Parts: sequence; structure tokens; C-alpha cells
Amino acid sequence: MPIQTTAQKNTLATAYGAAATHGAVYTTAPGATAGTEPTGVYARKPLTWSAPANGVITASATFDIPSGVTVVGTGVHSALTAGTYLDGEDVTAQAFASQGTLTVNYTYTQE
Repeated sequence: MPIQTTAQKNTLATAYGAAATHGAVYTTAPGATAGTEPTGVYARKPLTWSAPANGVITASATFDIPSGVTVVGTGVHSALTAGTYLDGEDVTAQAFASQGTLTVNYTYTQE
């Protein structure tokens, strides 16, 4: 049954954000399991999700990417290290010939 009320969509979107506390990037495509995270200067970043609006929440994070890395995916986890992989998706591949930064905008939509 589709969710009919904005209140319930917002409740579920808020729950997603409460669980998905940290963003990550990957050098291999995520799916049912997380992709491979870079090593070196890279670290997962804490996410601060927006208040829900019509079942939509957003967050962003800027990652330090080591030289020689190609980012092909992003995802969310329940902790800074270890924790549980919760969700992910492919992104347009971005290669870093030298160390740099990558900002990822996360959007969750509860329909």
C-alpha cells in the first residue's frame, strides 16, 4: 500500500537519517554490500540531515580523496568505522590524479 500522508513519509525519512549517520565513497560499485573505501587521507564523514519536507531529507559531505583514486560510488553507514552499510549508489566516475576533495550531496526520498 502506498503511503498516503506526508506525516508518515516524514517519519520514515527521519528514521532513515537517524540510522544513516556517516557518508562514504567507494572505488568499487556498491550494491547489496558496500564498495571498497579508499585508504590514506580518506575517512567517512558525519552526516547532518535536513528536516524532512514531503518525505525528502538531504545531507552533504566533503571527502578528502587520495592521489590515484577513482571514485565510482557513494553510500551511507551507521558509524564512522565498522558499523553497518545501509545504502549506496553508483556515481559518475571521478579520477584524482592528485590528492583532492569531493563533495557528495545525499538525498533520501520516501514515497
